[in-house]
Amino acid sequence: MTLNKAELLRQSRKLDRREMTIWLRNALGRPITAAQFNKIMRDLLPLEQAYQTEVIEYIKTVPGAFVWKATAGPYSRQGIPDVCAVIDGHFFGFEIKRPYIGTPTKVQEQTIRQIREAGGTAAVISFREQAKEVIDQWKNARP
Repeated sequence: MTLNKAELLRQSRKLDRREMTIWLRNALGRPITAAQFNKIMRDLLPLEQAYQTEVIEYIKTVPGAFVWKATAGPYSRQGIPDVCAVIDGHFFGFEIKRPYIGTPTKVQEQTIRQIREAGGTAAVISFREQAKEVIDQWKNARP
């Protein structure tokens, strides 16, 4: 049986890994291993850049937002989140990962901690809805 890629993408926005495994098992009509799950996700999910673009486009709609894509180079600091923004004078760093299969490196985790310790907001996300949630949580926590 062939997977419906569009439906897999829709499901990836709402299901956690366990739920997605069950959905895949039902869609394929057979059990799948962890390695098979990872291969399906690598083969069918968009690359990280597509998620970065989605998040950037969302942040551009937030009033008072200044957003940019951080790029790596020989003189850049390692671990800087993929998407950075300043909203109402507050720094946000979003490390974008593919759902289910993307994981931050140790340097990225350390940088996220340092941003938080410095008073900024940093998170590992995949989707624009998650960026909205992080921004809304910060806005709602303001005095």
